[in-house]
Amino acid sequence: MIIMMSSDLCRLIIRDQPSELLSRLQQWSVNGDEVVISAITYAELIAGALLTHSRSDHVALVQEFCERLEDVVPWNRAAVDSYTTIQLQAMHEGKSLNMNDAMVAAHALSLNARLLAHNNNAFAAIPGLDLETISD
Repeated sequence: MIIMMSSDLCRLIIRDQPSELLSRLQQWSVNGDEVVISAITYAELIAGALLTHSRSDHVALVQEFCERLEDVVPWNRAAVDSYTTIQLQAMHEGKSLNMNDAMVAAHALSLNARLLAHNNNAFAAIPGLDLETISD
């Protein structure tokens, strides 16, 4: 199984390093699951790091975090197609979605991945998403 993490969960891990969650991620990896992030999430993490006073330190933390993952999955045509479907459905329902969150959800859907998030609100309205909310 592919397990994709959202940017809010990645920030929690980088900032707080919750031992229970880290153990769980390690166990998934040992069991053969792929723990990944979307290229969209990577972009969000790097952009956030560049907005801090200690840019180089924060960028290094993000890069170190990403080195421990199986992959930073590139955005591809299947993800774009899934994103388009999600946005069109939201528009027809009169809903407004955060573009980056919708792109990450679409990426997870296109890979048949489980999406782990710290904040369920960003993804709860997206149909068909295998979403698991992780609390701290």
